[in-house]
Amino acid sequence: MNIGFSACVLQGGRTGVASYVINLLHTLQAVDTVNRYDILIPAGDQALIRDGAASFRKTILPPALATPVANILWHNTVLPGRSRREQYDLVHVPSYRRLPWVKGTKIVATVHDLATLHLDHKYDAARMFYNRRIVPSLIRRADHVITVSHFTADDLVNRVGYPADKITVIYSGINRQAYHPIPADECRIRLKAKYSLESPFIVYVSRVEHPAKNHLRLIQAFEQIKARTPSDLKLVLAGADWNGADTVRAYAARSPVARDLIFTGFVPLEDIPYFYSGCEFMAYPSLFEGFGFPIVEAMACGAPVICSNTSSMKEIALDLAPTFDPTDVDAIAGALETALGRGKNADQAARGRAYAKTFDWNETAKKVMAVYCKTQKGA
Repeated sequence: MNIGFSACVLQGGRTGVASYVINLLHTLQAVDTVNRYDILIPAGDQALIRDGAASFRKTILPPALATPVANILWHNTVLPGRSRREQYDLVHVPSYRRLPWVKGTKIVATVHDLATLHLDHKYDAARMFYNRRIVPSLIRRADHVITVSHFTADDLVNRVGYPADKITVIYSGINRQAYHPIPADECRIRLKAKYSLESPFIVYVSRVEHPAKNHLRLIQAFEQIKARTPSDLKLVLAGADWNGADTVRAYAARSPVARDLIFTGFVPLEDIPYFYSGCEFMAYPSLFEGFGFPIVEAMACGAPVICSNTSSMKEIALDLAPTFDPTDVDAIAGALETALGRGKNADQAARGRAYAKTFDWNETAKKVMAVYCKTQKGA
């Protein structure tokens, strides 16, 4: 097959969707020796996808197409014609916001989540209108949809009206070379040198986005446990600033525990395992996730995890991570205290690492290839 692949949502590699696209394309280069790929990528992000087999080529798009509005227009005006000229058998669009109304060939979409149909203020009014009023009709025009959780698959059926027999659930993998336990001494040296972090800490690995990622309630819960039990414990908020970050930072600056809140900014991939391996535990209080990479990544590093009981997170965490209501500050505080009291447990860590090994990009890529074949044949 001749496959077009839209890699237009990388945003510098700083999101979960970017991690999905980058890892999937790199793995496809390693395992797919049959199909040909044309990777459509804005100039500013081209270095994120390494050059590989001759059957994988990059088509570099103008830098202006990295902006959302221009990119959406390109998918609806230029991509259909290109699909016909290049004789693509299908195009994989791994972001439903870029799905074209006019199709030049068959379309496979990856829908990571439908958060905007659940969260009223995730984005500004214009983007919320587009996501709620326009996007569902675009999804329904896709020939096949891949979802990264059963929760999102059910959402597609119930909220969008997409047929269940055209949905394939394929869990994402994790970068198993990067995510593994690191000895405590190495963590202390690295985190002190690069982040001036010496005290025990809880970590939340997520872009700083308000309200969707729920940083304010986590900080408020942390205030409670620090008031009840004063200590040197820190709360590390590891991630790049995103929509609403100013609100989070303004609250943190006037918090009674401001000195114990550490904003790292964007953390490069090679440093994240040090935070997971060195933390007391990883807290993940997001209001809504289609998958939740950090839950599995932290387990791969042997970290205890607690997370929200909403959307896909309970599905991904199974019984390996205690869950809580992310809208209830007292519930979050209780989960933090329980996790601190429980401490690290070797048996639980081993179970988490074994479970994390089941999230394998090779298996993910092979299942995606099977979807390509099924779609091309019209099944």
